[in-house]
Amino acid sequence: MDKKEDIVIVLAQEQTLLSRERTMHSYMQTGLAFSSAGLLIMKFLAGLFYFLVGAFFIILGVLLILEAGKRYLRFRKAIARLRRREAELGYDIGVIR
Repeated sequence: MDKKEDIVIVLAQEQTLLSRERTMHSYMQTGLAFSSAGLLIMKFLAGLFYFLVGAFFIILGVLLILEAGKRYLRFRKAIARLRRREAELGYDIGVIR
């Protein structure tokens, strides 16, 4: 491939990775919202049913936060691979000066 095709592919991969990062942030926000809703339900509503619903929301929130963390680790590894590839090709797209 020529240099122009290489740079287009690298930029497309970077855009894909950035969209993954946005998805990871959405998982984190949703997890925090579920956890907060569960805590509010448990705090202000009495009864076993509401306690169980609140616990379910908290568990769901924790699972979403853990998934976001797993996606974050995969994202960081993928970005590191992309930066190495850019360096091999001689580009400095992601370099902060």
